Amino acid sequence: MLPRSVTQGDISLTEFGPTHQKNPCFKEKSILALTLHCGDAAPNFGAGSGKRDCQVKTMKAQAVANRNRRWHSAKGRSIIETLIVVTIAAILTSVALPQMMSARRLMRSATLPREIASQLRFTRQQAMSQRQAFTFQYDDSTKQITIFNHNNVGNSTTSCNMSGAAVLAASGYPNTACTTTLLTIPLTGSGGLPASEVSYGIPNGISSTALSDTTTLTSLSSNKVYVTFQSDGTVVDTNGNPTNRTLFFYNNKVATQTAAAVSVLGASGRIKVWRYDTSANKYAE
Repeated sequence: MLPRSVTQGDISLTEFGPTHQKNPCFKEKSILALTLHCGDAAPNFGAGSGKRDCQVKTMKAQAVANRNRRWHSAKGRSIIETLIVVTIAAILTSVALPQMMSARRLMRSATLPREIASQLRFTRQQAMSQRQAFTFQYDDSTKQITIFNHNNVGNSTTSCNMSGAAVLAASGYPNTACTTTLLTIPLTGSGGLPASEVSYGIPNGISSTALSDTTTLTSLSSNKVYVTFQSDGTVVDTNGNPTNRTLFFYNNKVATQTAAAVSVLGASGRIKVWRYDTSANKYAE
C-alpha cells in the first residue's frame, strides 16, 4: 500500500502509516515526512528498503501542522473572526448593561417603602402587645430606622410610669431616661441602595398636595421623623389628639419612577403604602 502524498512546490508531504514502521527511516508508527525531489527514482518502501539511502527527512507533525494552519487557531477560527465576535459582544454589553442597572435600581427602590411600612407595623404591634408607648424613628442623615421602647407602664422606677402622651414631652424624647432601643435597621448599603440615592420628600415636578387619605408630608426635625404609637395603636400629639404622619421617599437617580409614600392615620394607626402613578400624576395606594 503506497503512502499518501500532497505536493507543495518542490516538496512532497507524505504520510506513512503503520505498514512502514519497520523501515529504518521511520521511527514512529505514523509520521509526516518530506520527500525531496532530487531527480532520483522514488524510494521503495517494501522489504529490504532499509539498505538503500534514505531520501526522506522526518519532521514533527506539529511543525507541519503549524505551517499549514498559518493564521488559524486550534479550532479553525481566524484572528479576524475572533475580533469580530469580541467587538459584537462588547457592543451588546454596552447596550444591555445600562438597562440592567436601571432595572436593578428600580427593584431596590421598590423595597424601601415596603420595609418602612413593615417596621411601622412592627412598632405598632409592640405597643399594643406590651400596652405601652413605642416610637419609630427615621434618621435621614444615616438612612436608618430605630425603634424605641419607652417602658412607661409597670416600670420599677416610679418616675418612668407615665401616659403615652406624656412620653412625647419627656426630656430627651424619644430617647428618654427610661427608654431602651429595641432595634436599629439600616435601609441602605449591604448590597442594597446606596445612601446617596435615597432622598426624603417629594421630587420636583410632582404635586405636593395631600394624599387620598388627607395626609401630607411630615417635615424632618433635626433630620428625623418620629412616629410614637400608643398602647391602643393610635398616634397622638402631646395633647392627646390624633395626628397623622406621612413619610415620602424617592431615588434621586430615577425620581418620578420611584416616588413613594408611607402614611399613618393617627386615629386608627392604619398604615398605607403609596406609589406615584406617572400616568395619573398622583400617588396611588
